[in-house]
Amino acid sequence: MSESNAGSAVDKKLVLLVEDEVVNREMLGFILQDQYELLYAETGETAINIICAQERPLSLVLLDLNLPDLHGLDILRRLKQEGRLDQLPVIVLTADKEAEVESLTIGANDFIPKPYPRPEVILARVKRTIELSEGRFIIGQTERDPLTGLYNREFFYRYAEQYDARRPDQVMDAIVVNVNHFHLINERYGRPYGDEVLRRIAEKARALVHDEGGLACRREADTFLIYCPHRSDYTDMLDAISDGAAGEGKAENVVRLRMGVYPRADRSLDIERRFDRAKLASDTVRSTFTKAVAIYDSALHESAIFAEQLLIDFPKAIEEGQFLVHYQPKYDIRGEQPVLNSAEALVRWQHPEFGMINPGIFIPLFEQNGLIQQLDSYVWRAAAAQMRNWRDRLGVFVPVSVNVSRVDMYDPNLVQTMQALVREHGLAQKELMLEVTESAYTEDSNYIIQTVEGFRNVGFFIEMDDFGSGYSSLNMLSTLPIDALKLDMQFIRNAFKNGKNTKMLAIVIEIAASLSVPVIAEGVETAEQLFTLKAMGCDIVQGYYFSKPVPPDKFEAFLLEKQKTASVAAPVRTRKLRSLSHDRFTYEAMHDPLTGLYNHSGFDLYLQGADLEHTALVLADINGFGDVVAKSGRATGEQIVRRAAEALKESFRSSDCICRICEDEFAVILSRVDSAQRDTIFEEIRSACDGLRAEKDGVPAVSLSVGVAFGDRENPSGDIFHDADIALNRAKKARQNRCEMY
Repeated sequence: MSESNAGSAVDKKLVLLVEDEVVNREMLGFILQDQYELLYAETGETAINIICAQERPLSLVLLDLNLPDLHGLDILRRLKQEGRLDQLPVIVLTADKEAEVESLTIGANDFIPKPYPRPEVILARVKRTIELSEGRFIIGQTERDPLTGLYNREFFYRYAEQYDARRPDQVMDAIVVNVNHFHLINERYGRPYGDEVLRRIAEKARALVHDEGGLACRREADTFLIYCPHRSDYTDMLDAISDGAAGEGKAENVVRLRMGVYPRADRSLDIERRFDRAKLASDTVRSTFTKAVAIYDSALHESAIFAEQLLIDFPKAIEEGQFLVHYQPKYDIRGEQPVLNSAEALVRWQHPEFGMINPGIFIPLFEQNGLIQQLDSYVWRAAAAQMRNWRDRLGVFVPVSVNVSRVDMYDPNLVQTMQALVREHGLAQKELMLEVTESAYTEDSNYIIQTVEGFRNVGFFIEMDDFGSGYSSLNMLSTLPIDALKLDMQFIRNAFKNGKNTKMLAIVIEIAASLSVPVIAEGVETAEQLFTLKAMGCDIVQGYYFSKPVPPDKFEAFLLEKQKTASVAAPVRTRKLRSLSHDRFTYEAMHDPLTGLYNHSGFDLYLQGADLEHTALVLADINGFGDVVAKSGRATGEQIVRRAAEALKESFRSSDCICRICEDEFAVILSRVDSAQRDTIFEEIRSACDGLRAEKDGVPAVSLSVGVAFGDRENPSGDIFHDADIALNRAKKARQNRCEMY
């Protein structure tokens, strides 16, 4: 064979002829051999082996039904079960008219009757079947997602419309399934594993619509669409799709799915809008761990209409200055008294029709719709202009931090834009501080880090905002380019509620301190939070304890107070502390110099801000303290006091307020507790007492008498201090080392 002939042989389409009768096989071979390359099989098993092992794709199988080992219909069923008939066309060879119908039903593409018709008819049927199959394959490649084999978006919407047309009375649900934090799965386990997760989810979705009816689609990335007859077992449906998604060897919670459902979809809406509603429902459970399925309902519908109106109103709001920039003070609490350190610029929307709109409504909306860059730029310019205004009019201002969204960070000219802004208003780069969210660092860390480093290289001060709200690990803090760490408001609240302790808070502050990164606590609202954070080493606090965000004219009062007192703190703007003088709020005024604990003034202030309904008060006296001092001297007495203070600090929680309220008496204020926890508190008291029983380092052994009162105590005779004191006196009268509860 010549080289050119060899090439044409390879170009021929490959056809498998399965026929056990020699005459028929030779006849068909003779008809087809000039136009096709042929493979032959005389039995069913041989044919199946060739189909399975063939590296070069077959263009067609000519299948005789009456084979010596397997019936042709059984071969068809087997090929269909294995999914091979989707891409492999089959023409059945038979003289049985009834078998023709059954063959076509199973999945054969055509049939050639026996005895065989004229050669031109055979060639025409073979050619047509191959062309149709190739056409279907090309269409299939076009309409299918290459990774999962599900429909892609465009064809899914088209076929969903056809599905409706064929079933005009069928009530349908539009369902969106998302993988929570899929980008983190890719980052942690690698893209190949992420692709396998998507394929497993797709297979479950495909099986569901196969059994129940409907269509499935991979719209993009980790988003799947299901259009199916109405049902109500959505949680079971999501569980079925989730089952096994993580794969073998992985915990099931590695892959968490969420589902949004638009039930009984309105057919007057186009298909895409139906799934937009399902997506809106899905987004409402994006960040929750307790709920995975959300239903689109009238409330969401009203919310969607409201959101659409806000988007329409946005350009006019920018033009008319409806967006107001308020300022919330930040206080440095490292010194003797809180000192105004800086402020955060926070945007509000004074809408002419809807009034003051919560930023929690419009900011996420603008982030989703690409308008956040324009709003951020508006706030940056307003803040820079306001700082210059304060400096020119008042002769004083403080640095102001502004939020930089993840979307902003993808602007290649962002650093130059910010430099131009501060130059325009005569500011230094460090005076316009930039807050970048924790999630921005984790979602596209390399690019974001490069941009942040660009800011720092030209002198901007960077705060990592919302730390504790996302998924970054503590060891990231040592590698990320930040100048300050800002703890998320919810992180702070969670540490101080529902009986939770503040150990994680203390760990974060300690790690940040070891890296010389200042810590800013956002959302500080109570004296308990302030004093606990100060004790832990937090540097700066911000929150309603000092002030809510206020308009520029109201914020001027903070600036003028700072100017008046120079290095002395600005006045504390809360109702509980408004009457207190600066001197009473200093470190020395509120702390005992011998032990470093809060003194009676600090105790009064702390107790005044406590939630007394969920508080316990422990009063403890050192037994025989006067006799020890008289016998062994004041120095020994001070050693005993310091030892008792250390025993109490070791036994109680870091969030508990321990005070020395007189020479030999201590008080412990325990927050977020009630009388149901009395056994736990008695154990803490017992631990403190046990630590003092024996002489240690030359300090004599001592004992404590202890009285306890709970905020939810029955039949109180006075306030909590009065009743704890009654219990303490009972303990003293009973015997040493005794604990009594009111």
